[in-house]
Amino acid sequence: MGNRMAHNRKEGSSGRADRPRRRNTNRGRGKTTPPRTITRDRQTPGGKVIHLSGRRRTKERRGTPRESRGTPRAPSTSGNARTVGRTVGHKRLWTVAAVFLVSGLLLGGRAVHISLTEDKDYRAFAAEQSWEGTQTVPPTRGSIVSADGRELATSLEVARVIATPYQVVDAAATAEKLKSIMGSETNQSVDEIRAALTRRDANNQLMGYSVVATGIKPETAARIQGEALEGITIAPDTERVYPNGSLASQLVGHTSDYGQAFGGVEARFDDRLKSGKDVSLTVDSAVQQELQKALTTAVEKSKAKSAVGVLMRVDDGSIVALANTPAYDNNDFDEVPVEDQRNKALTDPYEPGSTFKAFTVASALEEGAVTPTDKFVVPDHMVVADHVINDSEPHETEVLTPGGVLEHSSNVGATKIAMKMGGKKLYDNMRAFGFGQPTGVDLWGEDPGIVPAYKDWSGISIGNIPFGQGFTVSPIQLTSGYATLINGGYRVEPHVAEDDAPAERGPRVISGKTSAIVRGMLQGVVDDGSGHFAQISGYTVGGKTGTSQKVDPKSGTYDGGGYVASFVGFAPATEPKYVMLIAVDEPAKSYWGEVDACPAFRQVMEFTLGYFNVPPDRRGFKAEEPLW
Repeated sequence: MGNRMAHNRKEGSSGRADRPRRRNTNRGRGKTTPPRTITRDRQTPGGKVIHLSGRRRTKERRGTPRESRGTPRAPSTSGNARTVGRTVGHKRLWTVAAVFLVSGLLLGGRAVHISLTEDKDYRAFAAEQSWEGTQTVPPTRGSIVSADGRELATSLEVARVIATPYQVVDAAATAEKLKSIMGSETNQSVDEIRAALTRRDANNQLMGYSVVATGIKPETAARIQGEALEGITIAPDTERVYPNGSLASQLVGHTSDYGQAFGGVEARFDDRLKSGKDVSLTVDSAVQQELQKALTTAVEKSKAKSAVGVLMRVDDGSIVALANTPAYDNNDFDEVPVEDQRNKALTDPYEPGSTFKAFTVASALEEGAVTPTDKFVVPDHMVVADHVINDSEPHETEVLTPGGVLEHSSNVGATKIAMKMGGKKLYDNMRAFGFGQPTGVDLWGEDPGIVPAYKDWSGISIGNIPFGQGFTVSPIQLTSGYATLINGGYRVEPHVAEDDAPAERGPRVISGKTSAIVRGMLQGVVDDGSGHFAQISGYTVGGKTGTSQKVDPKSGTYDGGGYVASFVGFAPATEPKYVMLIAVDEPAKSYWGEVDACPAFRQVMEFTLGYFNVPPDRRGFKAEEPLW
């Protein structure tokens, strides 16, 4: 999707998940001075005053007597002796103070030097060396677990190989030995290992800390430690792994080598995970896998740029699957293009096109502006504020009910219904359904899209907003809106964490009667209209296709911006359990939602209904042959 109305997008947060390391027991760094021994039983209570004059006289008695050096000894009084003592004492105190001052300046300069030239390495070294017995190692980061019990992210106990370069005696031999033990576990050459062993600082001095390898298996680390190599130590560590590779990659997020969380569940629930607690998701790994497979096929078949899918429970907004294609493996996140890292179901609003027409009809029914049996004369084009509104294909003038407008996906029909209701009521209903506002999803980075304030509507707004142009929605927002549309009219708050389900139902937007009428109309779209490729044998299915134009970011017009082909559907239509959106971005072979998106919907929804044992509500019904 990528293109959007001109506004800023916020991309996710990170947390810090730095892990303090255990104290390294092999701390030898050159020679050390033995500690001085204090014999406490020889000390007397209180302070002991040592007179400088007395100490001086003692020293003099050890050498030649002062009188024998030819210097006459002047008579003195006790007062003079005290004065001399104080004078000499003050001089010595000033000398000691000067020594401390110079030492402090030198140490301070060295600290600045370290902070500027070796900051990263010394901080790491300090982290290794500074643990005291009273401190505790933080708990291992919690796992992210799917609804069916599969670990989508977990932490393994591993180790780091640390070198103290100035203690390494024979770097070449040590590198060879480490390579022979670690093998292909780190994909490092002997030269790369030797470079880590001989690392130097900005002054060309061998450093005191250098990471040779990370993510080492415990058994390999034990072998290295058993070699007792000079200057080599082993530090305990943990490694974040994603056992299912590319499954739900943008949804799960990832952590860096230093424990910083980026995107998805990893970032949103960073504090909980850092405390050692697991996060259980509403996402089912089997359905997620099926959705990703269908999106991949849709992109290949339509030669599209990318695709997004969201599958949600209708009653409470629980997200059963959420996928972006192309996906990526979080274990190799550093190699992923930035474009593919975004969870576009949240971050990339687009104009919804014809999928929005269902909301226009529902709003008009709820406001009493139209009835299900009202008839509208619908040509293939009409003029609104000097702009021509066209249907997608030329046709003879037709007479259509609101349900017929949805089945035929008529732009002109949707505009006529909206005009009968009035722009202000349409705007108010859009806001009531949640468009232009955050959904409250428990993930960061959601873009709420843009719905122009009614005071900012132009003359053409009543002509193009009713069929999904002139404003933007996010995929998760549109899916949530459809859940409200078909669940009896209650707003839902989408969520991925199992314990984030709202305690109560959301506010009611439309009546149960209006909701039931619209469900029936949308079933007609699949039975007899543009959504026929979404049919599923044995079940009633409802939904709406959409083809929306993208705004060209350079020209600011629809010319050359490409298309988004989409379908939003639900099943069973008589008593909906699940609602799903499929949006295919910039398909090259066709731009119709029924061709590019409906087949993927059918594949995933059919799997989901069977997987969760939803009873068929249309026994004996045979769906059309799948398009692919």
